[in-house]
Amino acid sequence: MDCKLTFFSITPALYTLPAFVRKFTNNSCKNNHVFIHTEKTLNKINMKNLLIILFACFMAGQVYGQEISVPEVNTKFGKPSDEELKMTTYAPDTTATAVVLCKKTGAFYDFVADDFRLNYSYETKIKILKPEGTSFADICIPYYENENRSSMKETVSQIDAFAYNIENGKTVRTKMKREFIYKERLNDKYMQVKFSIPNVKVGTVIEYKYKVLSDFYFNINDWSAQQSIPTLYTEYDITVPEYFKFNLDVRGTERLETTDDSEAVNLSIGNQLLQCNGRHLNFKGRQLPALHDDDYIWCVNDYSTQVNFELGGLDFPGALYKSFTQSWENIDKMLLEDSEFGGQLKIRNPYREEMAALNLDQLKSIEEKISAIYTFLKGKITWNEEYSLYGGKSKKVIKDGMGNNAEINFILMSMLRDADIPSSPVVMSRRNIGILPYSHPSVQKLNTFIVGVANTDSTLVYLDGSVRDGYINILPPVLMVNRARVIMPGKGGLWVDLSKTCKSQLRSIVNATISPDGKICGNRNTSYTGQYASSFRRKYRTAKDSTEFVNELATQEDIKVNVFNAQGVDRFSPQVKETVIFEKQATTNDNFIYLNPLIFLHTEKNPFTQAERKLPVEYPFTDQVVLSVNLTLPEGYTVDELPKPLLARTEDKQGMCRYVLEQKENKLTINYTFSSSKLLYLPEEYPGLQNFWKVIAEKNNETVVLKKL
Repeated sequence: MDCKLTFFSITPALYTLPAFVRKFTNNSCKNNHVFIHTEKTLNKINMKNLLIILFACFMAGQVYGQEISVPEVNTKFGKPSDEELKMTTYAPDTTATAVVLCKKTGAFYDFVADDFRLNYSYETKIKILKPEGTSFADICIPYYENENRSSMKETVSQIDAFAYNIENGKTVRTKMKREFIYKERLNDKYMQVKFSIPNVKVGTVIEYKYKVLSDFYFNINDWSAQQSIPTLYTEYDITVPEYFKFNLDVRGTERLETTDDSEAVNLSIGNQLLQCNGRHLNFKGRQLPALHDDDYIWCVNDYSTQVNFELGGLDFPGALYKSFTQSWENIDKMLLEDSEFGGQLKIRNPYREEMAALNLDQLKSIEEKISAIYTFLKGKITWNEEYSLYGGKSKKVIKDGMGNNAEINFILMSMLRDADIPSSPVVMSRRNIGILPYSHPSVQKLNTFIVGVANTDSTLVYLDGSVRDGYINILPPVLMVNRARVIMPGKGGLWVDLSKTCKSQLRSIVNATISPDGKICGNRNTSYTGQYASSFRRKYRTAKDSTEFVNELATQEDIKVNVFNAQGVDRFSPQVKETVIFEKQATTNDNFIYLNPLIFLHTEKNPFTQAERKLPVEYPFTDQVVLSVNLTLPEGYTVDELPKPLLARTEDKQGMCRYVLEQKENKLTINYTFSSSKLLYLPEEYPGLQNFWKVIAEKNNETVVLKKL
């Protein structure tokens, strides 16, 4: 997540009010771009199914009484129990490669150098159950340290790690040496500490602990109760001085034992001891299921059991209460006043003189003008594969010819402004980062924006600097969120749904002749629109050359390509057209010919093969596939077997597949239509969706049998 940091300078404390109080009471509230460091591992499970699993595990324990599968919780570090050392499997999830035996996270505030500081402590104990689980002995700890030497930073310290094994009936402890710890820079804002615990194998219990000191005391790290492996016990304990008013958001389906009470807090300020009340929060989770990522899911974090904090206000003695509670209108205003966002909406068009050659006044439609401007810009600046919400480096971007999507978008908007085409930034959280919270407005959750361009009918069309292979309204799926906010200076904000901005369709017509030896010769003409056009261009662009692309097509479809032609591949347009003249060999056996009448299949396999699913199914986009096949049968042959027609629908009628065959003399016509207009299927809808795709895959693989007369 890209984070922008805006801080006030820290001045020496006064006797009446410390500096940290004055900096929030004497200045306007600009410090809303705050740092977040989150451990992201999240999932969702049906409680009824969990109870069934636990019951089955109990019964298995009766049969295998000697095998320790669920040890007693041992929260002590430094001495694993015999149960922990001897366990060989974890009954609630026998597929687990490892299990978190105990994970404890703590946080408290102290006061150093005229300012508050957050102290985090982490202790983790893991049992390795299978060879794949040994990877959990490789630890990475990201932390904030700006290479520009910002005064605000994080520090990782007091790292200790051990491996415990049973050797010759005795417990052997291996301590990690300091040389196994090293640091590396991830980017200009983040560093990473990495270490590997030695002597780890199946059966090992590993322990590691460390502390993090954070200057970002106004931002408490979110906490996830679940990991990518099962968790036997996890705990989060934090005490917050009464001066900080945090809003608490506890979400997820797994049960957490929660304590929320008052506790005395002692803070040393200079030579004085400050005593105040504090909010003490404690969360415990027991026997939590693994948090598995899955296909057709954008961000498992959206469905996790987690605790999130957001600063609601500051309430210091002798100072007025300072509210940080936001509204989206306040966030709009704050962004527009920010030099690296709103300030960038006013930059001068760097290509003003060169744009004259585009002759925009001779183009009739807004779409043509936008296309001309965007094509010109993409010839000047390449996207660097990074998304951001902020700019501020336009001169460097122009010089280097490369920038993130936000920097490109700000320049694009300056060009549109010169062409008298109104545009506005549309802020969002990308689908793979997580949805914007509905419980409260949050600038922290925003991580990028696209450009909304006013059309002649007062509607908006959308474009982004990251678009390489798409078109107007054909955005990368990661940006097709269902909740984005248009920020219009002087007019307020507007919520828009970008999940269905374009129609994605593949339409193909095949005309082919079958010879008596089973050879199929014909041509296929296909038009790709929307995401299908974008996908085609991306595959074509990333291939080494057109020959490699054609060879991959031939291999994928099991055909010989005699002629290939594609239109619209190299230009900014909404559609790609493709023509393929091909040969394909059907299966022959004595007097029979066996062939798949579709020739080019929609799908060969059911994408949903899991017996059950805990997470929803999230499609990237809605789509339609229309296939028409016209076959001329070989002379001297008749149809012996034909697939039966099909009309399949999902229970909500949002998914449909129709398959119809018609024979007239020596002509066989197949019409196939698939459409999907729904993006989200809940876990309880999964069985129906799975069966829907099962029927489709089976129909796609059925054959026609021709018999020699």
